[in-house]
Amino acid sequence: MGITAEYQSAFASSFQEFFGNAKDIGWELYHLNSEPENDFPSWLTFTIRNPLGGRALVFRYHHLEHKFYAHLKVQVIPGEENWSLDQLFHKKGYTDLDADDILSSGGEWLFHSLARHYFGIIISYCPRILEPDYFLD
Repeated sequence: MGITAEYQSAFASSFQEFFGNAKDIGWELYHLNSEPENDFPSWLTFTIRNPLGGRALVFRYHHLEHKFYAHLKVQVIPGEENWSLDQLFHKKGYTDLDADDILSSGGEWLFHSLARHYFGIIISYCPRILEPDYFLD
């Protein structure tokens, strides 16, 4: 399995384990990656978006730099705000671990470790992070 498929599989299967079927709860899952350079893409992303909520979770791995970023993207007029999930989790006291800790200890199951870490915190402490602020009747 290539790095792109491994990344996508890890986040998709972990999402389903924690939250269930995306279509059943009305969220969209999609992934993007850069054009391959030397047989590997330089970056990979996995996005979870609630079209009604105006928010998305974006997980991005930079293969060449061996860096991982997790963001909450919030749509505001006229643009978008990005919040680092690591900073948000630390500020709220949810965890002492961040992506750098997991990157240094993730081993063979690196992407599964990252996905389970973030989804575990979300399901435990802030499960409504993607829900809309209000519903229109």
